[in-house]
Amino acid sequence: MRVQDTLKARQASIRKVVETAFKKENPPEASEIISSPHLEPLQIRDYFAGKRWWDITFQGLFDDYIGDSSACLTFMAPAGVEYYLPAYLLMAVEHYYDGGIITEDLAYRLKRSIMREDLYRMSLYSVEKKKAIVEVLVFLLKEYGDEEALEAMRAVAMHWGSDYIKAGGQELG
Repeated sequence: MRVQDTLKARQASIRKVVETAFKKENPPEASEIISSPHLEPLQIRDYFAGKRWWDITFQGLFDDYIGDSSACLTFMAPAGVEYYLPAYLLMAVEHYYDGGIITEDLAYRLKRSIMREDLYRMSLYSVEKKKAIVEVLVFLLKEYGDEEALEAMRAVAMHWGSDYIKAGGQELG
């Protein structure tokens, strides 16, 4: 029971960091979430429009979203990604194995998004948001052995600077 309590405490700590960094603000307009006229992005827009990030759950995505729920962030415009990313960060921290591809591939998708500055503009995130992302990546690596989290941290160091990794208490061997 002790290990489970410790895990729950670490998850709660990460939740607080993410919620503080990303804040609970109103969602962006539907037109800011998706900027594509194609079918799958429009399905994503329709699903997410008006939803607050803290109301998005992996169970809701599995039950209610008709497309590939793991690809939602990939199709979003920068404003959509920035707004809904904390939901995915928390899903990965709190439901890593239960969320399947949504949670287990998050670090890989983060790495790709960080490297695609031309599409996602993540370097423009606040220092607090970047630190929260790194905290999640460190947690995924240490708690779940997610090696893609290490690769994502390397992308962070390359694109945002190594100070974010040092702040997360992780060495990149």
